[in-house]
Amino acid sequence: MNAQETVMTLYHWNILTLPSEEEIFVGLRQRPEVVPPFKPQEEGDELMPFTLRNSSPIKEFNKTRGVGYTQSGRRYVVIGQPSDPTGMIRLSVSQMMSVEDIQWKFDFID
Repeated sequence: MNAQETVMTLYHWNILTLPSEEEIFVGLRQRPEVVPPFKPQEEGDELMPFTLRNSSPIKEFNKTRGVGYTQSGRRYVVIGQPSDPTGMIRLSVSQMMSVEDIQWKFDFID
């Protein structure tokens, strides 16, 4: 399966504007049943029911339809309004970027 055939569905999401002015999707995606499929869960592992996903730069996005395409050709489907009720999206981004560089395209609806 190539990137053009892959659909990423984000159920909590927003668009992050990078210092380069490019925009990327950042959000939570449902975790597959076994991740990674070849690694058994170890005692004490706490697997979250989601994974954090960052996209390549967005080529186009239709907020009304909740569908966007990235430069890599991957299709993103976002569910509902921009949200982060667990705080995981904002926490993860704040650990990767300095606070003054973080610009969200939309207000979070929590």
